[in-house]
Amino acid sequence: MKAFTDWLLAQRQRLVIVAIVATPLLPVVSAALLALETIRRGPLQGLVSAAFGVAGLSLLAALSRTGVVTFALIGVASMGAGVAVGALIRWAGNLVFAFQAVWLVCFVLVAVLGLVGPDPAVVFAPVLKEFEAMVQAPPGSEADVAELTARLAAMLPAVTLFSSLVGALLLSYWWWSVASGQKQFGAEFRRLKLGRWLGSVATLVVLLALVFGAPVVQNLLPMALFGFMFQGLAVMHAWAHAKQWHPALLGLVYVLLVVPPLTVAVMVPLGVIGMVDTWLDLRKPVRSAA
Repeated sequence: MKAFTDWLLAQRQRLVIVAIVATPLLPVVSAALLALETIRRGPLQGLVSAAFGVAGLSLLAALSRTGVVTFALIGVASMGAGVAVGALIRWAGNLVFAFQAVWLVCFVLVAVLGLVGPDPAVVFAPVLKEFEAMVQAPPGSEADVAELTARLAAMLPAVTLFSSLVGALLLSYWWWSVASGQKQFGAEFRRLKLGRWLGSVATLVVLLALVFGAPVVQNLLPMALFGFMFQGLAVMHAWAHAKQWHPALLGLVYVLLVVPPLTVAVMVPLGVIGMVDTWLDLRKPVRSAA
């Protein structure tokens, strides 16, 4: 992997071409590539590479007679996010602080969108229609499906934004660790946390969501749960590393996370672990080994 990464970073055009190819199907990979470029060469050079990438993506769309504007917007979103993530990593200097900054940015953006942004049910209408068709509710349960769809619509802004930025952050940071010949990614991921201040905000959101049904609170609830979920994963990795658990146990957790019927059943316990860790420091017993 290091040889491939070195080959990519040796010449700008190689990385840009791979990013262009990856954008339509795997925008998070495209964002990670631009973040890697920004970490290596700085924000200004990252912006130049992103501009070339968007131009190349638009040209590709024109040649294939598809939506040029749509492809250009996707390129701007994914590659621009990559440059921002790369600049953040350069500034933060470590994964924990960068993760906290990404979570805070996403939290503020989701709050603003919930207050003055467009209706998520309109923005994500195609996705919600596919969801309703997939559920195929039996007669008499249309109201339940409508309620479930409304909840999904409230979650999608946070899910889309946070998964894109955190995915780019983790992938690019790991990639940069490989490129620099260091092995700090695992150790830093095991220290991942929201911290006391952000953890307090996330805890407050969870408590408010249990009492109030205000849209802005319900929109922010996924952000709190995602933050605690990643902290819970970090706790699990810390204990697994210290106690030398079999890798299959961690692998099983990640498999269950991407199986839709079981995703929530895994996310909730991980979120609870992350919330408890904010206040009781569950990693303290194994910190010397982790």
